[in-house]
Amino acid sequence: MIIPLFIPHAGCPHQCVFCNQKNITGRAEPLAPAAVPVRVQKYLDTHRTDDPVQVAFYGGSFTALLLEIQNAYLEAVQPFIRSGRVQGIRVSTRPDALGPEVLSLLRSHHVMTVELGAQSMDNSVLTLSSRGHTAEDTRSAVEQLRANGFTIGLQLMPGLPGDTETRFQKTVETVIRACPDFVRLYPALVIKDTPLELQHRSGAYAPLSLDQAVDWCKAALLRFEQAGIAVIRIGLQPTEELERPGTVLAGPFHPAFRDLVESSILLDQMRVALQRRHSAGSSVTFQVRARDLSAAIGQKRSNIETLKREFGLREVMVVAGTLSGEERSATLLSAS
Repeated sequence: MIIPLFIPHAGCPHQCVFCNQKNITGRAEPLAPAAVPVRVQKYLDTHRTDDPVQVAFYGGSFTALLLEIQNAYLEAVQPFIRSGRVQGIRVSTRPDALGPEVLSLLRSHHVMTVELGAQSMDNSVLTLSSRGHTAEDTRSAVEQLRANGFTIGLQLMPGLPGDTETRFQKTVETVIRACPDFVRLYPALVIKDTPLELQHRSGAYAPLSLDQAVDWCKAALLRFEQAGIAVIRIGLQPTEELERPGTVLAGPFHPAFRDLVESSILLDQMRVALQRRHSAGSSVTFQVRARDLSAAIGQKRSNIETLKREFGLREVMVVAGTLSGEERSATLLSAS
């Protein structure tokens, strides 16, 4: 279990064009260090499994805070670690906010995982997004974290100003070479009260469509999986604030975005299978892992209807099988 503690904008030295943490997290002010134990205890009171527990500081640039403030947050978690109820800490930060003193502080306080807001590995995209750091900063940060034994995560935002499909896929390849432990994919959205809102209203910026975002993330997911890099999140976590009308003004927001991506991958696999073996008017049956059944069918049976329309099929059935392994696949069982 991860206990999320939000410190929106805390430590952030720049106003990135896409960012309004209040509208994303629903919190206007960072959680104070003194409030950390109460929040952690509240989560632990409901924890009923033996799964390891980590406390996570999200929403700001943790290591860009003054060292004494970082220390106050980290110290507030230490009693839970000493008692064995919490096994470690994770923090999110900027790629250009690391150094020997910071890394020493993190190590000494049981920080296990550091997530970097890389967003892109294209310097022109980073400049247009007012990130204030470079792709080289990200590469350097990954090397420092790896040398110090941290688990490393990178957050990427396809569709930022100046981004193209080619540039984003180059970012993916660059990240694969850096070899983080995991990544998150957050397609860029136009959030209310951000610089990106002004760019969008003036016509200077157009976000990805939902279909474009699915296609970009689908290609990225497949490449990361082939490289053995876990993609632990695709699309922003739906929150009450994000789903409130007027918060997301434009862009590919969907409460089940990852499902759309995985559904599209399975649709492609079924298309390939049918191109090899089908006849118009026939009935076909595919087998998938039980966990992939909903994705293979598609939201509102969209994959079923697409296959029937494209291949002139009478009926398309998808059944759950006893397929093993972690790789999603759709196997054509019969065509008659």
